[in-house]
Amino acid sequence: MHVALVGFPGCGRTTLLRALASNQDADPHKPLTVTVPDPRLESLAKALCPEATTGIHIVFEDVQSPAFSPERLSGVRGSSALALVLDDFCQGEMADRLSEAESELMLSDCMVLEKRLGRLTKEGLRGGREYDLVQRISHSLSNGLPCRAQGLDRDETQMLSSYSLLSLKPLLVVVNRSSEPPEPETTISDPVGAAGAIPVVIDAQFELELSEIPDESERREFLEAMGYESPGLDRMVAAAFSALGLIVFYTVKGTELRAWPLREGASAVEAAGIIHTDMAAGFIRARVADCGAFLECPDSAELRRTGRLRTEGKDYVVRDGDVIEILFN
Repeated sequence: MHVALVGFPGCGRTTLLRALASNQDADPHKPLTVTVPDPRLESLAKALCPEATTGIHIVFEDVQSPAFSPERLSGVRGSSALALVLDDFCQGEMADRLSEAESELMLSDCMVLEKRLGRLTKEGLRGGREYDLVQRISHSLSNGLPCRAQGLDRDETQMLSSYSLLSLKPLLVVVNRSSEPPEPETTISDPVGAAGAIPVVIDAQFELELSEIPDESERREFLEAMGYESPGLDRMVAAAFSALGLIVFYTVKGTELRAWPLREGASAVEAAGIIHTDMAAGFIRARVADCGAFLECPDSAELRRTGRLRTEGKDYVVRDGDVIEILFN
C-alpha cells in the first residue's frame, strides 16, 4: 500500500511524515515505510511462538511542493490512496481548501480523459461502452463531482483502472491541528463526507514532540490529555484501511506467522491469490478459524475437534481476523 501526502505549501506534510516515522530527522524526500500496528498479530505471535512474524507494510510519501503541479500529480498516479493535508481548519477555510485541491485533481483527470476520448474516436470506437463511460464521468468532473463520488460500480471502476484517475483514488483528509483538543467529528465531517473522503484529525507537531518521550505510558497520558485515543500513525493506518476497503487475515506457514491485507468481501480463492497466484490456480479448500479461537487454543487439532477450525470452499467470504490455511494442488 502506498499513500501519497499532498497539500498546499505550509500545510505540514513534512512534519506529518516525520511524526509518522517518530523521527525528527526523517528525510522527507524519501518514502517512509512503516509496519501497520496490529495488536492481534502481536497476540497471535505470543500464543503461537513462530520463528518469524511478518506484518503488513504501508508506504507514506511526501509529495514535494508544488504538490499539484502536473509533474507532481503524474508521479502519484501509482499510489493506492491520497492523503490531503490541510492546516488548522478552525480558521474556517477547510471547505475552500478542500474544494481547491479537488479541483486540481479533477482538472488533471479531465486532461487524461480528454486524451482518451480522442484516441477512442480515432480508433473508431466512439459510441462504445468505454467511450460512453469516459464521456459521462468527464462531464460529471466538469460539473465539480470527483470520480469517487459518482457512484461507479465495480465493473466501471475496473474499466477505468488503467487510467489511474486521481479523483477516483480513496482520499483521506488529514486535518493538521495546532495544539488544541480535537473538535467534534461533525465539525469536519460534512465537507469531507461530501467529497467521498475520510477525515483524520492529527496535530503533527504535537505527535512529533510526543515521539521523543521514551516511556510509552507517559506518551499515552499526553495523548489522552489532548483528546486522542490512539497515536496518529494508528489513526492514519485505520483511515487508510477504511478508505481502501481492506480487512486483514493471517496465515501460519511453517515457522512464519504473517498478516495480509485483503479487499473486504473477497473470497477464499482471492485470499489465496494474494499469497501466491499458484495457490489461487490450484485452490482445493481452506481451513479457517477466527484469530480469537487461536488465541484461546493454539492447537489446530483441538480446534478442528471442537469445530472451531472449519473447512471452507473457494466462495467463502473471508472475515476480518480469519486465520487461514490454503490447501492447493
